Amino acid sequence: MKQNPQNPGNKVLRKIGILLLNFALFYALLRLVITLAERTGQLWIYYAGTTLYALFGAGCFVAFYVLNGFTFNREERTIDELPEKWSSDRKMEFLGKQTENKQRAQRLVYIILPMLLTLAVSYIELTFIK
Repeated sequence: MKQNPQNPGNKVLRKIGILLLNFALFYALLRLVITLAERTGQLWIYYAGTTLYALFGAGCFVAFYVLNGFTFNREERTIDELPEKWSSDRKMEFLGKQTENKQRAQRLVYIILPMLLTLAVSYIELTFIK
């Protein structure tokens, strides 16, 4: 029996797989930085690595917020909700890009959530596992 790639169950499994793969990659990268700093005895590696990790995460979060129309809700804006000082061309351009930007923001979730999970697991590991 062939599986239909458009099957909702397959889409969910694919999304979960992408999230888990990204989590594994981010966790491995963070552990590599920590291990490298411990083995060499140079703390600057740890500080530089975790700072870059945090800046990348913050950048993704800001990009998500901007692409999502400076809001966290899922509703698309209407022409009445846009500033009155905008020209009608600018309003139409904004509304035209709105769907595409929301899709880009959804793709960023596949980066943001694994990074947050990595930080949570790392915190649990540092706090409770000796």
